[in-house]
Amino acid sequence: MHEGNDNKGYGRLPHFVTFVEIFFAVVLGASILEPEIRALLFPPAFASPSFWALIAVYFTAITSWTGWHKSTTKYPYSDSRIGEARSVVDAIIVAVYGALLFFGSRIDNSLFWYLLGFVIVFVLYFVSGIMRRTEYHTKEASQTNLIVKHCIPLVIVAIAYIILSKVLSQFSTAALWAFVLLPLLTMTSYRWSRHWRKLPWTMGRKNKLTIAVDMDGVIVEQVQPVLQKLKKEIGIELTKSDITDWEYPFKGTNIKIEIIRAQREKEFVLQMPPMEYAIEALRILSEKFDIVIATSREGSTDPWSQEWLNKHGVPYRKFVNTGSQGKALPNTDIIIDDYVENIEAFIRKGPPGRQAILFAQPWNHDTRMIADLLTSGKVRTAHSWQTLLALLGCSLAK
Repeated sequence: MHEGNDNKGYGRLPHFVTFVEIFFAVVLGASILEPEIRALLFPPAFASPSFWALIAVYFTAITSWTGWHKSTTKYPYSDSRIGEARSVVDAIIVAVYGALLFFGSRIDNSLFWYLLGFVIVFVLYFVSGIMRRTEYHTKEASQTNLIVKHCIPLVIVAIAYIILSKVLSQFSTAALWAFVLLPLLTMTSYRWSRHWRKLPWTMGRKNKLTIAVDMDGVIVEQVQPVLQKLKKEIGIELTKSDITDWEYPFKGTNIKIEIIRAQREKEFVLQMPPMEYAIEALRILSEKFDIVIATSREGSTDPWSQEWLNKHGVPYRKFVNTGSQGKALPNTDIIIDDYVENIEAFIRKGPPGRQAILFAQPWNHDTRMIADLLTSGKVRTAHSWQTLLALLGCSLAK
């Protein structure tokens, strides 16, 4: 079913977090422009421990920054208390990065605080991850085991430093360098395990094909619950098979308007049922393809849509609201959609070699505008998720 066109972004981004990001950027900018601060934060001696301590901090901040944006795109901060608390925790992480800049620049006198700062960073990663899991009701929202695995060595080293500093009057050069470089090696290992090892050029093989999957009418059954709602509210007696057009009219309104209206209610969105076998099929497809969820619902519903996906355990790499730009979808190989015009736009406006699967519904039986694409095989039709899997060379496990 064709969905609403009002894209209002990826959920609410708290102003507090935005402020801290801007503040941190100002600190970094000042460190480059002001001679005295530049001398402090960028030691000229390439072989000095402070130089490499700062490299560790900058590396941590930059990789965390990119990871944070990916995380908040897929799991936006909600309006709930836990969403607000999570935003505060993430803001504190950014503040710790700022503190680490100064500890790293004075490593000779601040080595303990430097080590402790990295321990605190991983602890806050863990807390933020638990909050994200709780907020979206899925373990896939954070790899907490991976965080703990990388935090433990830092805790051990920090404790070892405390003990050795009581016993030794001065550390050897080798020990000093070990303390300085361990956080950099730990953070590199963490980012590798979490993201980089999955990149195509690190995996030594061709990347998976990308499939864009529509939500309403493909993953989610939206018509039947709306009809049930309308029966209670205005006594309308319709069945799904009656809806032969996505603007099917009745009593001064139409089905598209009523779906958009219903989806402005969070409870309605979260209680919509999945299409038969959709969840199981998507899990199977995720082993062979990269899944992108492409929906044209109103942008304000994005957090609820993602909460629904995570609640039902739908695997996906990216969530995209296409309400404003349509479903031409660059960097995508295949689309699965129930709206004929989306199918046409994807094929005709994209590069050669693209494929599409029209998920058959009562409102998309008229396929004259894509008749040539059906004849050529660029577009195929699936009447169920079992059929769709077969078209893509997969099948449901028995």
